[in-house]
Amino acid sequence: MTLLAAITAPSGPVFEFFVLFAVILFGPIIFSRFRLPGLIGLVLGGFAIGAHGLGWISAGNHTVPELGHLGLLYLMFVAGLELDLQVLKDYRRAAVVLGLFAFAIPAAGGFLLGQALGWSTAASCLLGALASSHTLITYPMIRDAGLGSNPAVASAVGATVLTDTLALVALAVVSGSQTESGSGVRILVELAIGFVVLLVVGLILLPRAVDAAFRVWGSDRVGRYVVIIVALLFMAMLAQVFGIEGIVGAFFAGLALNRLVPNEGPSMERVEFFGAAVFVPVFLVSIGLLLDPSVMFTGETLKLALWICLVALGGKAIACWLAGLLLGFSRPERAVMFTLTAPQAAATLAVTLIGFEIGLFGTSVVNAVLVLILVSIVLSALLAERVIEWLPSRVVHRPPLGGKVLVVTTSTGPSDAAVRVATLLARPDGGHSEVMITRTPTDPAPDRSALRAVEKRIFRHGFDGHVRTDVVQLDDAVAKAILTTEPSLVIVDEPSFDASPAHVPVLVVHGVTPSPRAVRLIAAADDKNGVAAEVARRLARADSKLFRGRRRTDAEAAKR
Repeated sequence: MTLLAAITAPSGPVFEFFVLFAVILFGPIIFSRFRLPGLIGLVLGGFAIGAHGLGWISAGNHTVPELGHLGLLYLMFVAGLELDLQVLKDYRRAAVVLGLFAFAIPAAGGFLLGQALGWSTAASCLLGALASSHTLITYPMIRDAGLGSNPAVASAVGATVLTDTLALVALAVVSGSQTESGSGVRILVELAIGFVVLLVVGLILLPRAVDAAFRVWGSDRVGRYVVIIVALLFMAMLAQVFGIEGIVGAFFAGLALNRLVPNEGPSMERVEFFGAAVFVPVFLVSIGLLLDPSVMFTGETLKLALWICLVALGGKAIACWLAGLLLGFSRPERAVMFTLTAPQAAATLAVTLIGFEIGLFGTSVVNAVLVLILVSIVLSALLAERVIEWLPSRVVHRPPLGGKVLVVTTSTGPSDAAVRVATLLARPDGGHSEVMITRTPTDPAPDRSALRAVEKRIFRHGFDGHVRTDVVQLDDAVAKAILTTEPSLVIVDEPSFDASPAHVPVLVVHGVTPSPRAVRLIAAADDKNGVAAEVARRLARADSKLFRGRRRTDAEAAKR
């Protein structure tokens, strides 16, 4: 009896983390049985274990909400990291148009609603700001379905940074006018300076610093991942220094590292793994912790929540429909834009909580906004599954030159010049490189230490890819790779290599420096896609000499 009396109910950090990760594990599994998106299980699971549910995680717990905030930063960071910049560049007009529509229409509706309810001008502006923002919660679902390169998806992702930025600017101006932090003009000047700093640091200084760090850490997988996390947190902190919400800095960090962390590389695999397994699920669970049915389901709160939902979600629907109509997008593409811009979470919570702290919003408004967040997440998650069926994955007409570069080399491993050439050609397209080390049956098999030494050496040149070996002749390896792996470019690290032109350009490295003079291009005689000129242009950044590399043609082969 004494022993049984000594046993107490579990509590403390270990128990809280246990129930947190139990929800992350079982929530999506249970809801998927009912054909419901897993993220709904995460949000409702957070409510179940929270202070207003079973009380397993108390209201005073700060660990889970803080981890959730990190997950929110991570979500925005990955959105910028995985964004296809070439697609966004091609559809930048669409991103700007959608961003302006997605901000202006819900913001105007929120302001008019506030005025109709008799609120002050500042409170009405703040209501418009929270209605206009959105969070890319459904983006992982859309991306995993192969729709990441769809123009409508790229436009919606690009529009997010504009929409949320405008919403956060409105928040900063209103909050500044209601406190002693300064005048509206002073706040706008501070924000303008902050965005200039973010642009300079994020697009010029940070990529160079991270690239240098990657070279130092080489093939140390943990070191490379920690560098990525430090870059993310640094940009979020830098944004907050200038009064800008951290999610904007996190998005800029993703854009900064976009070409350094290719989507198919090992570094991106680790980023996606930790995001999908820990950070993003914890963020969704932390939203569920805020749900309070005793306040949320009162008549006053539900009535206010209904109006806010109509303004926010209706405004987003109208914005996506009008922008899609203007830009020539199909109905399924307009639906996917709404699916991405409807979820409310990040900036919406920031605007609401700050409005509550400065006295512009009451408790009923806070809970009404939580209803909006819950409804928007559930609605967009359900719609995302439908949209994936309506909108088939687009077939890319032709991969960019540096989309997937394969370096084929002999058993001695790739030369520094070949690896550097691959990196210089892949990065402008946000592509990735792989190395295939070939050997004949008579060559000794490389041991693990030898392969690690090769990886350590080539990663110092900015390489971020996989190294594999195969028992095959080099000529056969190139032919097999072109047929099976579908690379955009093959680099052969063997000066004596000679073959007929194929539908995939082959670059033969015969020098010791990554310059146009150190390569020989084997391509079709007509070279309709201008591969030779593009190769010369990219390599000229490393060597200013004229391109004297010899391009092999059918006519040239006939002379031989």
